[in-house]
Amino acid sequence: MYLFGFGSLINIKSAQKSFKRVLKQEDLIPVTAKGVKKVWNSIEFIDFEDKANVNGVFLNLEIDESSSANGVVVKVSDEEFELLKLREKNYSSVIIKKQNIIGCNLDDDVIAFMTTNDSKIAKQGDENCYIPSKYLDLLTQSFKFYDDAFVEKYKEETLKDFPFELKEGSYKFSDPLQNKLAKEGVNESK
Repeated sequence: MYLFGFGSLINIKSAQKSFKRVLKQEDLIPVTAKGVKKVWNSIEFIDFEDKANVNGVFLNLEIDESSSANGVVVKVSDEEFELLKLREKNYSSVIIKKQNIIGCNLDDDVIAFMTTNDSKIAKQGDENCYIPSKYLDLLTQSFKFYDDAFVEKYKEETLKDFPFELKEGSYKFSDPLQNKLAKEGVNESK
């Protein structure tokens, strides 16, 4: 099976934390997925060093037949997918048909993680909602591994007109297992 990564999973260092095998950059295949768009509205409960119990707002996908979103696909095993589901615990698994993936020929449909639970979706005007600047850093640090066209499309789709305030500083996920998987990874013995 294949997974479509559009946020932290475009970053090889971040993606590696969800895999026991060693990922190579070429395992993250740049693609465009038709019928979805990236939106800033997925809530995860996080704590900043100076402010606890924050609604951290992260990238999400939304079905939109007239749009497309770029990201990467990576082949995953059933075991890897189960680990990824723990990391992406508030997302639902949705299927993107292989014919809607532009940029490579796949032999199977693609799974993407998308927040569908309305209580975990931030809405304009919601209070205590912040986009962590460190999350943006994670995204932009990956740009050196992709061509200019990918980076420009990603910036256009993702890194402008933020619907919530950006917040500086380190953060951690309130859920201990989710935090361990996102920050330390599956190969750490901590």
